[in-house]
Amino acid sequence: MGGELIIGLADRGTWKEPIFKRIIARLSNAKIVSTPVTGPVNTAQLRNKAYEAVTREYLVLLDADIWPDYRLFLKYQQKIISGAIEFSFIPCMYLSPFGSKQLIKNKSPETLIKQYFSFSRKQFLHLANPSSITVMRSKNFAEAGGFDEEFQGHGYEDFDFMLRLANLHGEIQKCGNMLDTSTARSPLFPSGFRRALGRLCLPALLDKDMAFHLHHDSSRKNAYYAARVDNLERFLSLHKELKCDGPESRSLVEDFIALCNSRSLKFQDYSALFENKPGHVDRYDTFKRRLRFLLND
Repeated sequence: MGGELIIGLADRGTWKEPIFKRIIARLSNAKIVSTPVTGPVNTAQLRNKAYEAVTREYLVLLDADIWPDYRLFLKYQQKIISGAIEFSFIPCMYLSPFGSKQLIKNKSPETLIKQYFSFSRKQFLHLANPSSITVMRSKNFAEAGGFDEEFQGHGYEDFDFMLRLANLHGEIQKCGNMLDTSTARSPLFPSGFRRALGRLCLPALLDKDMAFHLHHDSSRKNAYYAARVDNLERFLSLHKELKCDGPESRSLVEDFIALCNSRSLKFQDYSALFENKPGHVDRYDTFKRRLRFLLND
């Protein structure tokens, strides 16, 4: 790719960090920005610290559990260079354990994309739209104000940054109750600020472009994830000017169909995007996982 990999590392002083640092040190185009951490990880702070080490003109923001699809990232960098877009939020597919193993083994995102649009389900959990995977000019990071370090732990620091970046380029269209926090399984069914940000991902969905989130177990009961409740309150307070009691604009479904029509494409070829079922049993690849789902665990 010809770029550099900058890793914001939360250094807890365990035996794992020195090993990880030695591995990364072998890579000529990678560097670690290490921040000592004793409590919950401040993701916003890690990202801001990592940004200070950026020397290239273009930047891709992504978490460590995202599959590094350089072909995809370069495609959207070229769109920025050509002036077609100012930045891009790339939709992200969350993989099941089975799908993650398949991608790691075969290293073929294209195969997974074909399987998704052919209604295979055991590889996938859901397709996030919007997603915080961002391709942008590096200077826009500072111009948008970077990440707000008052957000602690997990959640909403990414949406806060995305809204500010999109506003920097005049790309946010208000759509009724912008502070609606409800979620949806379908990438075409979000509402509120997710709908406003998700609209910016529609061209990528039309090209069937997506990044992949590798599966990993996580405890939603620990302090890092528990902070999401307070983070939501901060997010709503920071963006209270978005509250609007006006009529809803067109849904993403309508926007997407209109986009298909403008390019003489059949929206039926994207039928998988319209699925909105909550939690499929057929998406779980082991008996244990299916049983846990049935027991609502």
